[in-house]
Amino acid sequence: MFLITGAFAMSASLFASKLVKQPVEEQPRWTQGQSGNARVLIGGNVLVLVLIASMVYGIYHMDWWIPVACLFVSFPVLHVVVLERIFAPAKGFLFSGAIALGSAPLIWFFW
Repeated sequence: MFLITGAFAMSASLFASKLVKQPVEEQPRWTQGQSGNARVLIGGNVLVLVLIASMVYGIYHMDWWIPVACLFVSFPVLHVVVLERIFAPAKGFLFSGAIALGSAPLIWFFW
């Protein structure tokens, strides 16, 4: 649960960053303009909070070094090697964000 929530929250946050940095011509229609970019930024920030909650959960329920190693090694590798090759930034943001937000209540439930 910690791994799923943390990995997909980090991936969605990284996808949000890439989505905002894309040229306007390459962005999907729902992300164009001030309000679209604001929606993506707010979503990315919410998912960073989910990542932080996942890390705190991992530190309380495991040895401290396991979540820290996942934060710096496993989560970014999963994002770059697997998810970035499968999804474009917009679809990756929506897919990873949905999984992270869907698994966030489970972390709260099992806390």
